[in-house]
Amino acid sequence: MISKLRPITPVDEFEQACIKAKLNNKEQKIIDHIRYVGVFTQPSLTKDLKLDSKPPILSVLCEICRKIGKNMPEHFSSVRDWSKEINEHKVKWDGDLVCSLAWNKDGERLSPENGTCLYHTFAVHKELFQGLD
Repeated sequence: MISKLRPITPVDEFEQACIKAKLNNKEQKIIDHIRYVGVFTQPSLTKDLKLDSKPPILSVLCEICRKIGKNMPEHFSSVRDWSKEINEHKVKWDGDLVCSLAWNKDGERLSPENGTCLYHTFAVHKELFQGLD
């Protein structure tokens, strides 16, 4: 179970960072979709957006997050520190800027390794969710 609280993303700063990052249409579509659906897997995101399987969408998401993170460096640094701290192998994942692996009520990550689902399941951070707007 996560012991350290996640740095909450200032939404206005995130929105400005996205603009400054000059995301291309594909990148913006990925961020918008994640923020709208809230929960996704790599296969569902690839299918929903009709993307090629290569490069893997989670790698693309990390590249997008680094572009955005350059424009909110203090927050992105905090997110990376948190990401490394919560990872069982102490590896940061830049996608944690927007979303993180989801957990079930028993405190287990939703992942094949934990025997809880077929694919790693991610949830957008609450403050970035736009599905009800």
